[in-house]
Parts: sequence; C-alpha cells; structure tokens
Amino acid sequence: MRNRRQWRGGARLLPCAALALTAACPHYYETPAPRHFSGNQATTVSFDSIRAYAATLHFDSVLGAADFKLVDFNTGTIGPGGDSAWIQPEAGAWHVDSVELAQGRIIARIQTHTVHPAKGYGPSWWTWWWVYKDKNGWQGLLLSDSLQTRVQEPVHRDFHDHDYKWRQSIAQWRNSKWATCDNKSCCTGP
Repeated sequence: MRNRRQWRGGARLLPCAALALTAACPHYYETPAPRHFSGNQATTVSFDSIRAYAATLHFDSVLGAADFKLVDFNTGTIGPGGDSAWIQPEAGAWHVDSVELAQGRIIARIQTHTVHPAKGYGPSWWTWWWVYKDKNGWQGLLLSDSLQTRVQEPVHRDFHDHDYKWRQSIAQWRNSKWATCDNKSCCTGP
C-alpha cells in the first residue's frame, strides 16, 4: 500500500503523463488556404507563390491512403503497358468543407516515371491537383512544378450518404485520378 508521500510523488507525474498522452493523440490538421493569393488566382499567380503554398502542406505517402499504379495517359487505362504513376492525398483535405473547397485547395500531388507534358506530370517533380469552383462549376487545375504549366480540367464531385463524413484523406488511381476533396465528397478528374 502506498503512503501519503508516495501518492504525492505520483501526482507530480500526472501532468507529464497527460502532456505525453496529448502529444500522442491525433491532431486534426486541415488543409490551409493559401495566404498570399486567393483561390481564384491559382490560374494566374506565380509558380513561386504556388510552390511556397505547397511547401506548407502535408501529403500522405503511405500506400492505402496514397496509390501507385501503371497508367496509360494516352488511352486513360490503368494496368499493364502504362507508366508508373504515384498519387498522394493532401493529409487535411478530408477536413475542409464545401465552402472552403470552392475557394480552392490542393487535394493531392502526382508524379510519374516519364514526362507527360499534356498533364504536366513528370519524374523529378510533383504536379499538384488544385480543385475549386467557378461560374462554370467544379474545376481542376494541374499545377506542374517543373514545367510551370496549368492544365484546366472539369472535376466531378461524388457525394456520399448525407450522414457520412470522411475521417482520412485518400487518393487513388481508379478509372482516372480520384481523391477525397472535402469532408463529404470525393473528386474525380479525367
């Protein structure tokens, strides 16, 4: 049985244990908005600004959240005969809401084994997948770091059960690129 002195000594350790437990608990990181440009300026802002913004983001490279497949970008098929392609989700994309997504966010990054200039993909740089909404609806913008190209494409959003909310960002190669884009939907691009 502990005496009073032993109990007091243990009580001093309690705040340290609580601090350690807090540090081990998951932190809900949300993809931040760009600070030096507004969402609709992603189509025109300098690549230095885009690069600086992307450097503040966290990408999940663990397979399951991220994906690696052989993709033929000429035919749009996935499988043998395609190029090695990696897609990694932005770790906090699952936490933003539709209003924040409409303002524009990078939801994933993509890299390939060889250069695909039509998409801006390549082997020694990342191409960021920016999703936003304009007067024409939901749009994607492939922002190629090395080529400094901006490839605009439509984005299709899929909504899930009205009570369902994502708890993790995921990006995959399905019939095309696919990623969690906010807390209630996922985005598919061509």
